[in-house]
Amino acid sequence: MQLWNIGAEGQIHLGAIGATGVALFSGIDGYIILPVMFFAAALCGGLWAGVAGFLKAKFRVNEIIITLLMNYIAIAIVSYLIYGPWKDPKGFNFPLTAQFADFARLGSLFNTRLHYGFIMALLLVFVLYIVMEKTVWGYEIRVIGNNKNAAKYAGIKIDRSIIGVLFMSGALAGIAGFSEVAGVQFRLQEGMSSGYGYTAIIVAWLAGRSAVGVLVVSVIMSVILVGGDSLQILMGLPVAFVNLFQGLILFFILASDFFINNKMVFMRRVK
Repeated sequence: MQLWNIGAEGQIHLGAIGATGVALFSGIDGYIILPVMFFAAALCGGLWAGVAGFLKAKFRVNEIIITLLMNYIAIAIVSYLIYGPWKDPKGFNFPLTAQFADFARLGSLFNTRLHYGFIMALLLVFVLYIVMEKTVWGYEIRVIGNNKNAAKYAGIKIDRSIIGVLFMSGALAGIAGFSEVAGVQFRLQEGMSSGYGYTAIIVAWLAGRSAVGVLVVSVIMSVILVGGDSLQILMGLPVAFVNLFQGLILFFILASDFFINNKMVFMRRVK
């Protein structure tokens, strides 16, 4: 739709807040708590992005600026909670919440650090592919992105689609926050996302509008991130080297995109 959600980092934090609230304070026992945490995280992330969607649809406010600035608000809310009302009284004054119960954690796969959030991500790729490629709403989204005037002439409700698309985008980021706190950290704490939302911008750009492309590029970026940790440990290179490499990838892709879509012609001046 030619909309840019730069707020995935904040939406990840809101999803983590929603999942943590259910895990610690809902009073739900048993494994039914995991689906509730999932939907709470999706709802929190979706509503957070939906604010930008509403402002874009009703008042034509730039969604890039709104989603970017809301990142800092979301991170500040997490800091308030872990330093304030959600702080673990048994945490030796560290800024973090109490740990989740065992039934509020995503299990691991094959006795590795890989957890069921990976399977969940694969399923969401398939769902997103179906929505975008096989449904009427997905077709409308593509039409709006290609030609907004034609979509308006065809009777497509553009404002509703703007809000819906940004809500769905935020919900997916919120689910990522659920996966992080329920599958890796088992609590809410500062720095729970080391820039995953910003890396997602590069992933989305490189993948175009292909759900399968997102899967492929995500695996490549994951290899780069994990490889960066190894470089830092084994070779003593700074972790900023990984961010630099990601930036170079995006820079060269943007540059090549320009030369693919534009042809440079050198003309000889006739005297």
